[in-house]
Amino acid sequence: MTSLKDLLSLVPAYVAWQKLVGADRLRYRCLDAVAVTAGETVVDVGCGPAYYFDRLPQPLNYFGFDTAPRYIDWARKRWGDKATFHLGTFDAEQAAQLPPVDAVLLLGILHHLSDQESARLLDLSAQVLAPDGRVVAVDTCVEPTQGRVSRWFSENDRGKYVRQPDGFAALGQASFAEVDGETLTDVTRIPGSFWMMTMSKPRQVEAMSR
Repeated sequence: MTSLKDLLSLVPAYVAWQKLVGADRLRYRCLDAVAVTAGETVVDVGCGPAYYFDRLPQPLNYFGFDTAPRYIDWARKRWGDKATFHLGTFDAEQAAQLPPVDAVLLLGILHHLSDQESARLLDLSAQVLAPDGRVVAVDTCVEPTQGRVSRWFSENDRGKYVRQPDGFAALGQASFAEVDGETLTDVTRIPGSFWMMTMSKPRQVEAMSR
């Protein structure tokens, strides 16, 4: 029998599921928060098939990273030369090849990573930013106001590192001097609590200017 994981590896099924549960609306909320403008450079870590790419202003210098071959193949065929897609992880070697980045998207990534892995990714995101660059992240969270159904979804998420908002915020504050966050509870079609934060002013740059 085909598992849900196997089914979601197929792009049409994945996109349909995202829209069914309202995860697409969560991503669109993040895109609004990061406020990308035409001509900017964007790095999207864990982009999947980037089905929301056409929601971004064009033209755009867009670099998407994902480890799922089917998603990257689909994105390359769908968006052609409008964007650049890399099969693999976003690491220091890839980062060194990028121009200064205006916006980094970490949509549903950090709750799959340990504290150490999250810190490494956030530091790398900070390193590639242009002077006015910003990072947006959103993740399933556990928080006091959520109901039983919402909490069940949080506690049974595929991510092994679902944190409280303060836990995510602390990770962001270790790499960035400015971190603004909010808990989203009314975005998806099923009960859920998500922590969205925007980050700017990398601490490494702050330290160098002293």
